[in-house]
Amino acid sequence: MDIRAQVSVEFLIVLILLLGLLLFSLAVFSEKNEGFILSKENYKARLIANQIAEKANTVLTSGNGAEVSFRLKKLEGFEPSVAGNAVRVSWRDNFVDSPLLTNDVTVNNLALGEGIKIKNQKGEIVIDFA
Repeated sequence: MDIRAQVSVEFLIVLILLLGLLLFSLAVFSEKNEGFILSKENYKARLIANQIAEKANTVLTSGNGAEVSFRLKKLEGFEPSVAGNAVRVSWRDNFVDSPLLTNDVTVNNLALGEGIKIKNQKGEIVIDFA
């Protein structure tokens, strides 16, 4: 009787099953990792939108002549803009909005990594270079 041949076949079967399990777990974990990355990007975009909207709303409620200057960190792939009465930050094929108290907004410049000045000119919010 040749016991070595039997052990080799059993070993190969166990090895193939373990490799299959490894490939399956890699597929599942990489999908979860992609979801985590998307969630992290969503958080960053929401943070940017909320910071800009909060400053614009504060300037609006402070009255005519109020202004604030600030700088937001440059993040590749994130594009802030104003759409109606919301600050919108777009990235990849996604976007998040943060509400503004008015839709009377003029945007001359809204870029990350640049100085931003938001001022209230008779009830109109003007966003420009700082």
